[in-house]
Amino acid sequence: MKFQDGDLLACFGRDRGARLISLGTASLLAPPRLRLGPSHVGIILDGRLFESTSKSPRPCEHMGRVVAGIQRHTPESRIADYTSAGGRVDVYRLTDLWDLDWDEVDLLNEQLERMLATGRVYDLFGAALSGTRLFQWSRLFPTADLDSLFCSELVAALLMRTGRLGIGNAGRFNPGRLLRRLVRTGIYRFHRTHEGLICAV
Repeated sequence: MKFQDGDLLACFGRDRGARLISLGTASLLAPPRLRLGPSHVGIILDGRLFESTSKSPRPCEHMGRVVAGIQRHTPESRIADYTSAGGRVDVYRLTDLWDLDWDEVDLLNEQLERMLATGRVYDLFGAALSGTRLFQWSRLFPTADLDSLFCSELVAALLMRTGRLGIGNAGRFNPGRLLRRLVRTGIYRFHRTHEGLICAV
């Protein structure tokens, strides 16, 4: 499997929690592949998947143990985790106009290595709030807090840092909302899908 810097993995799990996230963040007005939102999202840099999760059964490459929070893995191993359990993983790629340059890749790697070194934990409360609809846009929604992050909050913050996403509260983005915004604005496009042991373009 060949990946590019900035590729996003949109994971559609089959367990109850993953299905609840997908259904709870569904949108009938979304692009067809994203009407049911993914349950998880991560970003690829230098051939490694960076994600914030509490669900990975694998030890983080950086920490050497299973963690709940920001972690680094091979993308192939995490794709296998989803597809072997009956789920699927879609790859979204930056459109040509928005490709990351070397300086941006270095900047993101520095940011992520710093986050890994400080052991940023998974933000379960923030993840739950990001899935709400009405509360999502109220003044009661918490301000941005990047000391603990959930999956789409991490990816949104990184994309904001490189100008691929407008500056705002990264915690407002659940996986479905984030990908819909990126596809609708022409920054990302669907590239391929992985289901079972098959990779389809």
